[in-house]
Amino acid sequence: MGMRLVIRELFQNATVLESEDFNEGIRIVQNKPIDLVVLDIHLPGGQDVKMIDMIKKARTETKILIFSGLPEEKYALKYIQAGADGYLSKRSDPEMYGEAVSAVVNDRKYLSEAVREQLVTQLPQNYNKIKRRKWIGLTDRELEISRLLIRGMWTKEIATQLQLKLSTVSTFKKKIFQKCGVTSAIELSKIIDDVAATAC
Repeated sequence: MGMRLVIRELFQNATVLESEDFNEGIRIVQNKPIDLVVLDIHLPGGQDVKMIDMIKKARTETKILIFSGLPEEKYALKYIQAGADGYLSKRSDPEMYGEAVSAVVNDRKYLSEAVREQLVTQLPQNYNKIKRRKWIGLTDRELEISRLLIRGMWTKEIATQLQLKLSTVSTFKKKIFQKCGVTSAIELSKIIDDVAATAC
């Protein structure tokens, strides 16, 4: 009920549909142009992270916001890595509901500050070792932006910090992902792990 009210407040003309189980939900996605799926992990008939892939296959452009009572520090990165666009804990302050929905609908990933900090602590701290493999071919500016991306910074934050246009940072981000063969900052961080392990 709370999430429905938030969506109504943000998008007054939105049509909000609900399903009591995953099979019904996937049928809705297949038959209607759904912009956003707010997905409870414990939805009856659900199949854990497989649900994300099934939704994306049914309608590629649909955004997925995981809305769960499970501890976000334990599960959030797992679902983001599986392809979800955001993870919102049901224990979050209700004010965060709108922020999460807005972020995902506007093509931004959503993670709480706590999870973003967790992501940072899992990354290698010694960037001087990053010299080999997929980092070869990145320009100095691309490498600089890569480091900020894997620290959990959003495109807009990077643009502000580096005093660049948002569109410029978005273009750099696209080139970085293409060169490194990844689709997310989390995958980018894994490359860093690999490179650090093999670098001199």
